[in-house]
Amino acid sequence: MAKTANCPSCGAPVTFRAAASTYAVCEFCRSTLVRQDQELKNLGRMADLLEDNSLIQLGTEGSFKGVHFGVVGRIQLKYGAGFWNEWHILFDDGRSGWLSEAGGEYVISFLKVVKEPLPAFERLQAGMVVPLAGREFTVTNLESAYCIAGEGELPFKVDSGYDVNTVDLRDGDNFATIDYSETPPMVFLGRPVRFSSLKLANLRGKTPYTGGATVKVKAFACPKCAAPLTVHTDKIETVACGSCGSIVDATDPNYAIIAEANRAKRVDPRVPLGSKGKFGEVEWEVIGFMRRQSVVEGVTYPWSEYLLHEPKAGFAWLIESEGHWNLARVQSEHPTGSADARQVIWERQGFKHFSSASAEVTYVVGEFYWRVSVGEKVDVSDYVLPPRMLSLERSEREISWSLADYIEPEEIWAAFKLKTVPPTRSGIGPNQPNPHMEAHQRTKGLFWKASLFALFFQIGFMIFSPGGMLHQQTLSFHAGDNEAINSTPFRLDKEARNLEIFNSTDLDNGWIALNIALVNQETGEAKVATREISYFEGYDEGDKWSEGDKDDTLRFGPTPAGTYILSIDAEGAPELTRPVISKLEIRRNVPGWINWILLQLLLLIFPLVSRARVSSFESRRWAESDHAPGESEESED
Repeated sequence: MAKTANCPSCGAPVTFRAAASTYAVCEFCRSTLVRQDQELKNLGRMADLLEDNSLIQLGTEGSFKGVHFGVVGRIQLKYGAGFWNEWHILFDDGRSGWLSEAGGEYVISFLKVVKEPLPAFERLQAGMVVPLAGREFTVTNLESAYCIAGEGELPFKVDSGYDVNTVDLRDGDNFATIDYSETPPMVFLGRPVRFSSLKLANLRGKTPYTGGATVKVKAFACPKCAAPLTVHTDKIETVACGSCGSIVDATDPNYAIIAEANRAKRVDPRVPLGSKGKFGEVEWEVIGFMRRQSVVEGVTYPWSEYLLHEPKAGFAWLIESEGHWNLARVQSEHPTGSADARQVIWERQGFKHFSSASAEVTYVVGEFYWRVSVGEKVDVSDYVLPPRMLSLERSEREISWSLADYIEPEEIWAAFKLKTVPPTRSGIGPNQPNPHMEAHQRTKGLFWKASLFALFFQIGFMIFSPGGMLHQQTLSFHAGDNEAINSTPFRLDKEARNLEIFNSTDLDNGWIALNIALVNQETGEAKVATREISYFEGYDEGDKWSEGDKDDTLRFGPTPAGTYILSIDAEGAPELTRPVISKLEIRRNVPGWINWILLQLLLLIFPLVSRARVSSFESRRWAESDHAPGESEESED
């Protein structure tokens, strides 16, 4: 139940909604108040908050995992890349937690007591694994910040200017923060969330707000050359002047220059600053531009990055390299697998390592949410699963992952309504979609359909094709026979596609040669063939063995109608001691598989050719990676 008391400094009503809230900052006089039984004690005036364009405010309401919450307090902290908000939230079920808002990312977390010993802040490094709450978390960010101010209800005392050493850790979609401002350190566990999933209401700019600045774009003059500069959001830390190249501290009321004019050659962005373009449901504005480069084996590879901003969606990056474009966003959830592995897993899909290098900033202009400077370097590793790419950026104190989607240049030009011509693409982009893959998939589908149709046709032909047994007879062959043995005549009423002669013998440890003639008694024409049947068997150290076959099949091609006999001249092995008995069978129109096999081989040419095109494209893609074609692992078809 909410408790209300009057501020001892100005008499304004102060409400405590959360049972965990023992401190509050008066909304009217900014006094810091501590709750003692039913009275409030004044601890002194709280410093003013920095101008803030956050859409969240005291009184904002939302939902997390189906439970309604309200925003009751805030701590504003400043660090090297700008400042962030920690919003104190109260749930309807009585729990209190924190909604972190930093750089367009949102995390909901709760204070937890963990059993594992916590390492000292000085021992931690980006990439280190730390066990927490039964999980293995990876350190992704180390920050030394200080508190600017607080407002609303808070569970602990907040003093302006106190130092805060914090560590962010991730394990897949699990998030952890260790706050070293107290002893022992406090641990907060939670999950990253999307702004839209919180279903926030009573946002700043949508309803009247009495506790802070309104949302607006700040404008000021460059302290070096007086060129007009703008800041779109409080999350912007630096602004690079496009006229003189100076880098200005956007958080300093006097806009101090933190880096002298950039001496690099001026670069004009292909997408001008201030341009607005819509991708999906979000209309982005270009607020910053930088050039970066990597040097690999003496070869320089430059590329461009455009910082995009939208108040609700936060930040995104438009990246162009040799005419290839990607739209990328920093991910709160990190992929699983070692960052140094050949593959990482994201959303149950494997992304293969493409390249790693050191990236250096060579030119900047516009707004950025960290203290960007020419010469700044980070290690970058790219993992691809076209048309997507995961990129890892690692410095001594931070690890971040971004997910990029390949975009056709024409889509970029249409979104920003550019009048120029897109630059010609050079080579193949790391995550450029394979243009032959769609045709290959269609060809494969047609191949299997045609193959199955041919198979069903063949089976139907074998079942329903007229044919069958013409003649059966038992013959006896002797090893020393010098005369041919003739079968009894048999009649072929109409032309046959083929005739099959089958001999099933009782041959044992010997061989027999058969000179076979199919004779048309009406015309005297004959078809002849020679066959040899051999079969041997025995025992070798107790194991039985056999070689050869006792049976033989002979097939003649198209045969005209008529009366026929089969004349067989046999010659057997001298060691045969008894006659060889053969069961003779003559069949007509026996279905064969040779035509079906030939058809399959013909059909197979088409998917093989389309697959060759796919493979050629992939070979050229991976030729530009850290893994030469001889080492690359193309995706299985």
